[in-house]
Amino acid sequence: MNDLLIWSRTQLEQGQWWRLLSGHLLHSNGYHLLMNLGGMTVMLGLFQPHFRAKPLAMLTLFSAVVIALGIYWWVEGTQRYVGLSAILHAWFTYFAIQDWRSGSRLGPLLLIGIVAKVVWENVLGASGDLATLIQARVAVEAHLYGMVSALIYIGISQWVRQRRLSATR
Repeated sequence: MNDLLIWSRTQLEQGQWWRLLSGHLLHSNGYHLLMNLGGMTVMLGLFQPHFRAKPLAMLTLFSAVVIALGIYWWVEGTQRYVGLSAILHAWFTYFAIQDWRSGSRLGPLLLIGIVAKVVWENVLGASGDLATLIQARVAVEAHLYGMVSALIYIGISQWVRQRRLSATR
């Protein structure tokens, strides 16, 4: 099943575009899966007041494609990719901004925190212990693309909302 679903540069070049989505569902091992599910659970609890199924589903699909294409276009050395953490970076960025917009003082701090984390790991690299635990290279570039995809999604959503408002006037 992994061979059919994994994000694979070679298979994408052969037109197997479903891998842009399906690769995010696979993990390098059980620890990798548990860490991603734990992160998802914590975020859904922490940001529960901002949880809306449709926008989150749209963000998830949008981010999955942006992340996968980002890796394809700009991380040439990556031949195979798995994991949900980049999408979770998109979620965290999106939810931190929603928290900020709602007037929370924690939102801006959370946003600064995710930006600092992503910059840190893209400049200095990810923890070697984490790579050992998940038995794979941590795709820090994917985390960056996840964060950026959330910002693009928010921008597009805002633009669409403004267009709808001006069309009703």
